[in-house]
Amino acid sequence: MELSFTVAKKFSPNNIKGLELRSASLERAVVFNTSGKGYEKVREAYDAYLKEAGKDGREVSLKLKGIGKSYEISGTDTMDFLGHINFVNESHNEFVDFFRKAMPEIGKTVSLELTEKAALIEVTAEAESFEKYSDELLPIIEKYDIGIFKK
Repeated sequence: MELSFTVAKKFSPNNIKGLELRSASLERAVVFNTSGKGYEKVREAYDAYLKEAGKDGREVSLKLKGIGKSYEISGTDTMDFLGHINFVNESHNEFVDFFRKAMPEIGKTVSLELTEKAALIEVTAEAESFEKYSDELLPIIEKYDIGIFKK
């Protein structure tokens, strides 16, 4: 039986200036530096990511591009790459960590919609029933303060 559900992470407000994750989908993210300074840390993380991938023999699908006062990251490795950036809003770091580490255990990601206030991930998974499946998910979603919504 295929289950369809949504997991959600609400972002806490942040008053610290620096890199913030403004929006994201599976293959695109927008980072904004609220301090008004440049994006050197993003470029440094990008260079380190490429070097690490080269050592592992992986091809990387990732592009960086300035758009206005924001920085766009695009490609199939976008979500993995975001794990190499330290955002000033800790709930953004927690979400990226959750997506990279826990989402493969939860199910297949159908779509991701991230805004300044929250992230919604549409998921499908195989299980006998939603009730049995949600018991398995409980420790994961509690660890990351994630909400789950059954369709």
